[in-house]
Amino acid sequence: MHGDVQGVGVRFLAKQKANELRLKGYCKAFDENEIVMEVEGEEEQIEKFVSFIEKGVSPMASISSFSVTIFDELKGYTTMESDII
Repeated sequence: MHGDVQGVGVRFLAKQKANELRLKGYCKAFDENEIVMEVEGEEEQIEKFVSFIEKGVSPMASISSFSVTIFDELKGYTTMESDII
């Protein structure tokens, strides 16, 4: 996810939504204008999460682009982590 995404609640809200959908993985700042997320879980729940991201995570964020990559291998995440609380 690229854009004005730092300090506007994107990571907090994304982690909250992922937990609500029982997804596991991480959501972390990669650089000043980029957030990287990896999630694992049921396909239907992942689709709901992607839809949430598409609609806009935070009204204060200005997301210029995001991409989704599907991997076949699971990494075995046990929680949803973030580099914020």
